[in-house]
Amino acid sequence: MTRARMLIAAGSMLAAAAVLGWAVVVLPGGAVNGVDQGWHDLMVEVRQPWMLALSYVLNYVGGGWRAGLAVPLVLIGILLLLRRWRAAVLAAAALLVSVGFAQLMKALFDRARPEDLLVVSDPGSFPSGHTTNAATLAVLLYLVWPRRWTAAVGIVWTVGMALSRTILSVHWLTDTVGGMLVGAAAPLLVAAVAGGWASLGWERSVAAAELKESPVSSIRPYRPSDRDALYEVCVRTADVGGDATGILEDDRLWGDIFAVPYVERHPDLAWVVESADGRTIGYIVATSDTEAFETWFRDEWWPGVADRYPLSGESEPTRQDAMIGLANRRAPGQDAYSAEYPAHLHIDLLPETQGQGLGRRLIETLFDELRSRGVAGLHLGMNPANAAAGAFYERLGMTLLEVTPDATYYGIRFA
Repeated sequence: MTRARMLIAAGSMLAAAAVLGWAVVVLPGGAVNGVDQGWHDLMVEVRQPWMLALSYVLNYVGGGWRAGLAVPLVLIGILLLLRRWRAAVLAAAALLVSVGFAQLMKALFDRARPEDLLVVSDPGSFPSGHTTNAATLAVLLYLVWPRRWTAAVGIVWTVGMALSRTILSVHWLTDTVGGMLVGAAAPLLVAAVAGGWASLGWERSVAAAELKESPVSSIRPYRPSDRDALYEVCVRTADVGGDATGILEDDRLWGDIFAVPYVERHPDLAWVVESADGRTIGYIVATSDTEAFETWFRDEWWPGVADRYPLSGESEPTRQDAMIGLANRRAPGQDAYSAEYPAHLHIDLLPETQGQGLGRRLIETLFDELRSRGVAGLHLGMNPANAAAGAFYERLGMTLLEVTPDATYYGIRFA
C-alpha cells in the first residue's frame, strides 16, 4: 500500500466512523437501532460464565492507565531497545491521535450506553475506547513488524476486545465498529504523513516485494558479471548525473574510483537495476565502515590500478590528472562525518530508469541491510549543482549536514 493509498484509507475510515456515529444518534430511532438492540439481546442470551470472565480480563487490560499508558510504554520501550526510535516516535504519535479522535467523537455524539452495563465506564458510548485502542495497537504492530502472525494476533485481539464490550453490555455493536474504524485509521494516518521518516517494517516488506519484479526493470544483488556494466553506468552518469564519456582520457577511471572498488570490497552491499532485456542500467554500492574502506583503498586497491592511469605531464594539469590526484590523496582520517555516520554510498542510474521509483528502492534496500548489521548511520557527498538529488535524499529522511563550494553532504542516523 502506497502512502497515498494509506492516507485515502485512513480518511475513508474516519469518515465512515463519523457517518456511522451520526446515523445511530441522529437518524430516527435515536441512539439504539434494530441491529444494536438485536445484538445486545443476543449477547445477553448467549453469554456464559467463561465468556464473562474473559471479558472482565479484557476490560481490565484494555482500559484505564494500563491501555492508555502501560501498554504503549512497553511497545515504545521495545522499539527503543531495538534502536528504532523513529518508529517509537510514530507509535506514540499514533496512540495520541487515536485517543484524540475517539474522545472527540465521544463528545460530539454523546451516545448513551446500554442501561444494563456490567462495568462502570465513562460517558460517551460511541466509539468504544477499548476497541479503538486495541485496533490502534494491532495496526501499529503490523506496520512495524509486517508478518502474518502479527496480523493474526492483531485481528484476534481487536475482535475479542470488541466482543467483550458487547458481552459486558457496556457498548452497542456499532460502538465497537466505530472503534475499529477510528483505531485502524490513526496509525495509518500518522504513517502516511510521516512518509519514510520512521522506517517502518511494512515499507521494507513492500520494497522487498517490489524488488522481485517490476514491469520495466528489476533490482537484484550484484554479481561479478556486472563489473563491466558498472564502469559504463558510472561514466554515463558522472557529469552531474549526465554522460561524462570523453571528458577524461580513460573513461574507466570514473569506475575505478567511485564504483568498482566498492563491489570488490563489499559485494554484499551492492545491488543493480536490471532492464527487461537483461542489461545492467543502474546500481548502488556502499561501505559500512568508511575509515576501514579508505585504508583498504589506499593500501590495496589504488596501488593495483594506478599504473593504468599515468599523469599527463602537462604544465597545466588535465581533468584526468585532477582525478588521479584525488585518488592518490584518499586516506583514512579525512572524512569529517565517518565517526557519526560510518557508512557511505554511491548510487547511479541511467535516464531510462526514471519514473519507476528505483532510486528509492535501492537506497531503502541498502538502509535496511545496514540497520540489520547495527551500523549507526550513513553519509554521502554530492555535487552542489545537483539540486534534484538533494531534494530526493531529503525525502528519504536524510539530513543536510554541510554545503561547501565543492560538495554537499547528507546523513542519516540508524540508531
